[in-house]
Amino acid sequence: MCGRGGLDYDWSRLWNYFNLTGQAPDGGVRVLNLAPSWRSGETVHWSRVPVIRHADNQRQMTPLVWPLVPFWLKGELPKFSTANCRSEADRPFSETVAKKPTFRNAWKHDQRCLVPFSWFYEWDQRSKPKQPWRVLPAQDPFLVMAGLWDRSPLPDGEMLESFTIVTTGPNQLLTDIGHHRSPVMLDQSDWDCWLSGTKDEAESLIHPPPNDLMKAHKVTTQVNNPGYQNEDLLQEPDHP
Repeated sequence: MCGRGGLDYDWSRLWNYFNLTGQAPDGGVRVLNLAPSWRSGETVHWSRVPVIRHADNQRQMTPLVWPLVPFWLKGELPKFSTANCRSEADRPFSETVAKKPTFRNAWKHDQRCLVPFSWFYEWDQRSKPKQPWRVLPAQDPFLVMAGLWDRSPLPDGEMLESFTIVTTGPNQLLTDIGHHRSPVMLDQSDWDCWLSGTKDEAESLIHPPPNDLMKAHKVTTQVNNPGYQNEDLLQEPDHP
């Protein structure tokens, strides 16, 4: 699955890579350890991620809350995990997602998006303590993940927009580092199909990513703390 990641790029780079409408704003985004929105006591720490959607025959960027907040929760952060929407290898995605009240509205209404991460973190489930790994693109500037988004009404009448990442089985890289799931990764040639194609066309893109798409290295266990943002997150630890 993908429950932690990193964003590190200029807005101009995002605009050019995705051929977004309008002028890119100045600056960029840099978050070395991005977790889905989380609670600390009574306080909710909202996480927003720039995602790409299709509107008016153009690609547009909007910062959406991660994880997905179902419309029926009326803007409240779920007490259950909605950062990922799991597909099943032996069953059609349309069939499995239709039985998930949290995600079926987004799929039914073709509310699909592209989620560009600079990298994501995964943990080796075989080690004790679990060893975290940083998974990066092997060549491209972004890892482009398949997402679903939805709207949830707030008490003041505004709408909270949020998203989840669709996951599938692992490729060989993720298997080798001890993880059993992978985000669905989208090649540039598949972006429009995921954003605005039919459900059957979009569903055909849900499969493990190519083995040469990503690379990975170990990172410090400090990444386990969602508030930790130090530069050593980008480096392999000195110890074995």
